[in-house]
Amino acid sequence: MKFCSHAGCRNLIPLTERYCSKHKHEESSRVYFHRKHSGGKYEAFYQSTVWTKLARQYKVAHVLCERCLSRGTIRKADICDHIIPIKTDWDKRLDWNNLQSLCQNCHNEKSEIEVAERKNK
Repeated sequence: MKFCSHAGCRNLIPLTERYCSKHKHEESSRVYFHRKHSGGKYEAFYQSTVWTKLARQYKVAHVLCERCLSRGTIRKADICDHIIPIKTDWDKRLDWNNLQSLCQNCHNEKSEIEVAERKNK
């Protein structure tokens, strides 16, 4: 037995179920949405062969996180990131000089700042 998947519900249900009888209606009405699967030219670009190859080449050439390295820390890079986001300047999407290798932590920090800046505009 396990708890119902509804937030805060403590009803026990069989392991093969997701919701108790009280919350069963949520299973069919639940809409899962993720920003990366919302479609559009940005998703298409990040799924493209040209971006995949360019990002791989950049990460091979720059295996360490560039932000961490500037702070004196050595950490493996996980992500090839655009310095100037492609939502800001679409023309720089394939510009080698607009790329940087980042670890997951640095990428998350940068993304939070970018989102906050977009909200303030």
